[in-house]
This record gives sequence, C-alpha cells and structure tokens, in this order.
Amino acid sequence: MSTPPAVAQSVLAPSLRRVLAFLGIALAVSTALSLPFAFGALPPEAVGLAVPLAQLSPLLAALLVRRRGAPWWRALALGIPSWRALGIAALAAIAAFVMVPLARVLIGLGAGMPPSADALPLSSLLLAVPAVLVMQSLFAIGEEAGWRGWLHGELRPLGFWPMSLLIGVMWAVWHAPIVLALGLAPREAVTYLGTIVAVAPLLSALREISGTAWAAVLGHGLLNSARVAIEQNVLGPLEPETAWLLDLSSWALWLAVAAAALHLGTRRRATTPGTVSEAGLPVR
Repeated sequence: MSTPPAVAQSVLAPSLRRVLAFLGIALAVSTALSLPFAFGALPPEAVGLAVPLAQLSPLLAALLVRRRGAPWWRALALGIPSWRALGIAALAAIAAFVMVPLARVLIGLGAGMPPSADALPLSSLLLAVPAVLVMQSLFAIGEEAGWRGWLHGELRPLGFWPMSLLIGVMWAVWHAPIVLALGLAPREAVTYLGTIVAVAPLLSALREISGTAWAAVLGHGLLNSARVAIEQNVLGPLEPETAWLLDLSSWALWLAVAAAALHLGTRRRATTPGTVSEAGLPVR
C-alpha cells in the first residue's frame, strides 16, 4: 500500500523552524517562571508552585507550532491506537523504573556505601509511592504531550537514537533555568541534567512501543516517584567518587534498558499481524 503524499511529507521532512519555535516557547516560559527564584523574590520552597505551571509549557508550545492537518490530540500522540500495546509498555515502564534504581542501590552497596539511617519504613513507601505516582503522572501530561508527543513525531525521521537523545538534550536545556535559579551545586546539577538526557530514550522507547504519549506519561510519573523513593531511601550520603560511579552506571543502565525495550517492541510489532502505525496505515 502506498503512503499518501501528506503523510509521506510529514515522515520525510521535520521542520527545523517548528522545532526551534517549540523549544523557544517552552524555554521562554520555564525561564520566566525561574526568574523570581533567581532574584530572590520567591524562596526555593515555593518551587512546587512554579514547576506544575512550567510543565504545561511543552503542551502549549506543541499546540501553537503543530501542523493543522490532523486533530490536535493526534498531533500530540494523545490517542491510544492499541490498549494491548499500551499495557505492554506500562509493564515495561514499571519494570525499568524499579530495576534500574535497584541496580544503582546494589552498585552503591557493593562499592561500600552504608545504608541510609533515615530511610522511611517499607510500609510508608508502599502507601506513598502510588499517590505520588498519580500526582506526578498528572503533572507530566503537559511535558510528555510536547516532548514525547509532538516533538517525538516531528523528529522521528532522524532515527530513534538521534531523535531520542536530541529530545533529551532539549529537555535538559528546558530544565536548566530552574536548576540555575535554585543554585544547585555543580555536581548535583550534572547528576540531575545528565539523568534527564539518559532517561529520555527510555521514555521515547515507551512511546514507540505503545504508539502513544500516555506510556511516556506513566514512565515520567514513575521516574519522579518509584525511582526517587528507591534511590533516596536506601543509600546513605554519597562520597563524590562513589556518586560519580553511580551516576555513570545509572546512565548506562537507562540507555541499555531503552535499547532492550525498543528491540522487544520492534520484534512484537514485526510478529503481530495487522499492526497499525500511528499514521493509520497497516504495517507490512
């Protein structure tokens, strides 16, 4: 079956102008919301009020720069082509965002780091993580509709790895204003922004497996709930050398898990008859 000209054009021609406009709008909003913290007009404790507003900026940017030939929800990959594929991606997300932090903990313990003396009881974590997951996933809708929704679709012709890593770099740049405004130490800033870049391909892989940004929304929620709960409640204070070891190990693991998830998702689509692409065309 041949591809309609309009679909072929969108597949072959990502628009640099639209991509730069998207990044400019999203970055302008995050920078504007960061300025009160940079100049001391707001205390760091108020960041919880600014961040949810900043998270809407990728959604706003995508709505403004998208092509008008398709419904907005489809342009932002907010439809669900297959509930089965979404379920598989959700299971992959849960496994990844539990196993990689646990591997990080085991590496830390193996490197001689002591367990945390202030860890929350397991029962408290089991109660808190689901609630935080729901809240963080709701907040993540605005981000993922832009990054793994519209931008993912726009940059897909570059190929998975260039596309996903480029989105990760832009995602980190978008986070940079609030990181600088809050005055994070250089090592903490590198850890934070480096993790964003390293996790981005996994979120893109979840989008590829499921055909929808909703899988990335769940992954984003798990990143800010399950991962944080595991990493911050098991190991004690990190020595600089061990911290770098854990960062590099974690980044490598995130990339490896993304590659594995993408490979498994590609094999599943190749062996499933009648699979439909996001463009609505049968996969042959």
